[in-house]
Amino acid sequence: MEYHLGQLVACIDGNFRFTRECEAGVVIPRKGAVYRIRTVDFFRHAGGIMPFLRFDEIHNPEYPSILGPYEPVFDSRAFLPLDERRLDVFRQVRVPPVKRPQGVPA
Repeated sequence: MEYHLGQLVACIDGNFRFTRECEAGVVIPRKGAVYRIRTVDFFRHAGGIMPFLRFDEIHNPEYPSILGPYEPVFDSRAFLPLDERRLDVFRQVRVPPVKRPQGVPA
């Protein structure tokens, strides 16, 4: 599937796994909720290159990684792109933005 900035997607799988243990307070997408894509990053995964997503509605603090401080991303396979022409129903369930200052727990 193709993903682009500003696109609305529905979370269809809420079982997220991370490469390391994330600290308490990390906000993760909820199954059934609708999000707007803020970033699309591509990483090698399972023998190929896959998109991983961040959302306008979720801003997590950065965590240490081998690449340096990095905000968690979410596997695109857990999201279904929505048809912009048929979104009236989904606009009602869109999650409001959750913004926290960096380093402030939930």
